[in-house]
Amino acid sequence: MKTILVGVDFTKSSDNTINYAIELAKQSEAKILLFHALMAPVVHTTSGLVFMDGENFIKGEENKIQVLQTELSKKHPEIKFDTELTYDNIREKVDKLSKKNKISLAVLGLETKSKISKFIYGTTSTDLTGKVDCPIITVPEKYKHHHIKKIMIAIDNKESISAGLSKRIHSVIKFLGAEAEYVHIKTEDELELGEKNRHPFPITNIKSATFQDGISTYSKKQKTDAIMLISHNYSAFHNLFIDSNSKKIILSSNIPVISIHK
Repeated sequence: MKTILVGVDFTKSSDNTINYAIELAKQSEAKILLFHALMAPVVHTTSGLVFMDGENFIKGEENKIQVLQTELSKKHPEIKFDTELTYDNIREKVDKLSKKNKISLAVLGLETKSKISKFIYGTTSTDLTGKVDCPIITVPEKYKHHHIKKIMIAIDNKESISAGLSKRIHSVIKFLGAEAEYVHIKTEDELELGEKNRHPFPITNIKSATFQDGISTYSKKQKTDAIMLISHNYSAFHNLFIDSNSKKIILSSNIPVISIHK
């Protein structure tokens, strides 16, 4: 059975993400895995850091997610809800679940933050982008339209789409039951895609000063429900010092962004 992992941290953003995942589950007839990453609580003292009672903390977190599971199961009896709590590294845990075919895609929330804090700290979704096998959907906190009917797929002029990547893209489109349009944003420093398009699907070429502006403007014009980006597994140096196009789009988009690992 298809499974949608949804990140839970008991915030307003998390609540909205759960509602979004529920609608996707209804569309795709999938079950939902409520995923909560535990952070060991600590207190500051004059002698340094002192860990609090881990056993009671875990019991409290287990109780919260079990209550949530019960509430959601009663409200949406047609959907099966499972839970997963972990102290493991989030990226490693999600990647393991994906590789074992335990999840089909992950849905994560994006809390409203200032542009500066987003740039400095990033988010769980941007940290996972390009580093896990399963598709990731990042949902803005204020986005309430919980359906995907039209997807805009951003294509890089400099790269081709392999058979494996094409299969993954179409698998996600089929999973979501949506229509898709391939779009290339042509900036001033790029060549026209034109005759170089050897893909077995049409590509819409859009001229824009920047990739980010082009994506934003065209998605609004077409009333797109989600943007799909092809993410890369960047080096640690790149992640520390370079703000990638994918990260910019995820952090600034007003609609959900789907990241597909190349």
